[in-house]
Amino acid sequence: MKNGHGKLLELLEKSGASLHTLLTRLTLREDVAEELIQELFIRLTNSNELDKVENLGAYARKAAINLAFDWRRSQKRNALGLDRLNEPASNDNSPLAKLVQREELQKILNAIEQINTPAREVFVMRYIQQESYDDIAKQLGKTAHQARALCSRSLSHLRNILGSNKSGPSGKEIQNVED
Repeated sequence: MKNGHGKLLELLEKSGASLHTLLTRLTLREDVAEELIQELFIRLTNSNELDKVENLGAYARKAAINLAFDWRRSQKRNALGLDRLNEPASNDNSPLAKLVQREELQKILNAIEQINTPAREVFVMRYIQQESYDDIAKQLGKTAHQARALCSRSLSHLRNILGSNKSGPSGKEIQNVED
């Protein structure tokens, strides 16, 4: 187990900041991101499967994404009032613009929850973490072209969920997002 703790310390040093940033972007709350990063490392510490994991960074990222969306689902059940919303970072300082931006971001994040897990992970890696197609491909064991196609399909699926893709792909193509 000592070796497992060493791996986790190395992961925390190498990827802790990026995992925290990812959680902050997905939850829109710094305080929640701090709690979730702690929960992530507690779960990783208690996991008996770490020795079998080939890419600990990718495993931790996927677990972080799942934790963030689990938290978002729990918040839907405990609907927050407008007085408890955190202010998003914005160049436009008007309260109305901030509220509109926050509502739009909430809609997008809620729609991302409806995408299947592999497509959600690809979407988060590309459009939230802003990773290159080459990096995504390496982490998924695919080519850059396949990663680009996965990103395109997940974005198309998201547009269909949001109702902004009137002439989108057929349902069959959407179902095969993880190919």
